[in-house]
This record gives sequence, structure tokens and C-alpha cells, in this order.
Amino acid sequence: MSILFQTGATETVANTIAGNVSWLALGIGLFVLAAIVIFFLKNILVNAILGVVGWAILTYVFQVHLPFLPSLIVSAIFGLAGLGAVVLLAFFGIIT
Repeated sequence: MSILFQTGATETVANTIAGNVSWLALGIGLFVLAAIVIFFLKNILVNAILGVVGWAILTYVFQVHLPFLPSLIVSAIFGLAGLGAVVLLAFFGIIT
């Protein structure tokens, strides 16, 4: 039987981690890594979110008929500029 299903397994893990400096260093390191990733990728994340929100507004509010998956992917990757390019391509009849 696995140790996780035995009685007191949670207490055993907690006792193993408690007071161990390497677990503290690992936790702080992961926190710092997440903060660095968010700091450098913040503009990319905001651009992607704005692209998806703009796509949703065009599709559901203004009833603009765009190819579902390609336009959503382009909007999520390239943001509002990608959405504008998809709308122009649809306007000129290149994509349907």
C-alpha cells in the first residue's frame, strides 16, 4: 500500500518539510522565478488577453462572421493587430 494512503502520511510529509532549509529555498526560488516571468511577459499577456476580448466582442456583439479557430488563434497570439489583419483579410475575401 502506498505511503500516501496510510494513516498519518500527511503528518509525516509535514514533519519532513518543516524546518528543512532546502524546501524554503526552493519555495523562494519558485516565487522569484514566477515574478520574473510575469514581469517580462506582462506586455505579451496583456496583448493576448486584449486580442481574445476584442475577438469575442467582434464575434458575439457585432456578429462579424470570421473563421472560428484561425481567427481566435491569431487574435490570441498577435493581439488586436492580428485581429485587425484577420478582419482585413475577411473584408477583401481572402479568408471566408
